[in-house]
Amino acid sequence: MSLDYNFDRQPNETKFQHLVRVSVDKLNKLHSKDWLDIKDEFNFEHSPESLRKYATGWKIMVENGFTEDVEESATETIIKYKETTEILGDGSQRSDKLISMSLEQSKDVNYLLEAHGFDKSEWDLVSAKNNIWNANTKNDGIQTLFSSKITVKPKVVGFNVDKFIETIKQEIKPIHIESKVDKGNKLLEIPLFDMHFGIANLEYYTDTYVKILEKIQSNNWDTILFVIGQDLLHNDGFTGKTTSGTIIDKVDMEKAWNDADTFYANLIKLALENSKNVDVIFSNGNHDQALGFAFVKMLEAKFPQIKVDSKMKQRKGYVWNELFLGFSHGDKGSNRLSKNFLSEYGKEIAIAKIVEIHSGHIHHEVTKDDFGIVIRSLSTGAKTDDYHYDNGFIGSVKRFQLFEYSKDSLDTIYYV
Repeated sequence: MSLDYNFDRQPNETKFQHLVRVSVDKLNKLHSKDWLDIKDEFNFEHSPESLRKYATGWKIMVENGFTEDVEESATETIIKYKETTEILGDGSQRSDKLISMSLEQSKDVNYLLEAHGFDKSEWDLVSAKNNIWNANTKNDGIQTLFSSKITVKPKVVGFNVDKFIETIKQEIKPIHIESKVDKGNKLLEIPLFDMHFGIANLEYYTDTYVKILEKIQSNNWDTILFVIGQDLLHNDGFTGKTTSGTIIDKVDMEKAWNDADTFYANLIKLALENSKNVDVIFSNGNHDQALGFAFVKMLEAKFPQIKVDSKMKQRKGYVWNELFLGFSHGDKGSNRLSKNFLSEYGKEIAIAKIVEIHSGHIHHEVTKDDFGIVIRSLSTGAKTDDYHYDNGFIGSVKRFQLFEYSKDSLDTIYYV
């Protein structure tokens, strides 16, 4: 064994030829460098033991005069990659391919889908794992590729919110209602949280509906405020899932939508007759974010006289005279509501005489006063579905709340 073995790359020697020479000479005991050190020095992707096995094959070819074929043969061996596609029972697919891409491209969802041959408009990426795979090529030496494994699922074919909203604008005939009110000095807030249409139906809410109609007709209001969303509908589509994909009771969403439309359309018509202003705030829930948004956009198209806040925000603020009203569903950050609202609406809250924050989600009534900020988790009149039963949201009084305000005070809470 020579102690002065030359490990340097020789003139006109490719990177791969350099690797072959050092590896074969290792087998021939011309030097004592460890296989792990050789692997690391040449950035060889496989294990030291794999390198030893490759070297054995290279040695045979070199000793039999096939020197020029060593590189081509080894290139085919190293680059050869068993690409697979697997179709799973739920309709999703797995793809395993060797792909030439940059590190940034390996993090790009659309690039990965296209590289694996999936149309990004038809498939969603579920998971991806990309491992660097260094391959030796005759012309370029060591080339960096990625062993890329992804799992995809077909995009859900169901309710297309954007298409539906465009249909609304084109097909819904606007309704104009003449107000009977010349003046009014009170605000009526109608926050019907967690209605879960689909579990409950229009017939189930008949008594609630009649009581609200009576309250609207009982006064000449300056403003009637509807807070809509907050799990108005039980599913966010036609597959029995919530917005986040949680599988729950699958309901008849066409009937649920029609029931909700009938319920609110009639209330808004009467509100327009009995107040100077009708405002609608969309407050997104965790069950029906997309469909709840679409529903409010439908109401906006149907009733152009109403003022609608349809922004997709977790927390909404509303100012009327010397009141500040805040709305959030309560499924996120419920223990920090006052701090979060102060952070977003500090100026409005600072000058208000009455500050109320209303949330839902837990299906029962809880009220606390946090240094003058009254935080209310509102009750619901909805039926108890399997999900809320399993999670212990049971036994509460089934009712909704309406709030009547003067310009600087909360006057009355009505239970309907």
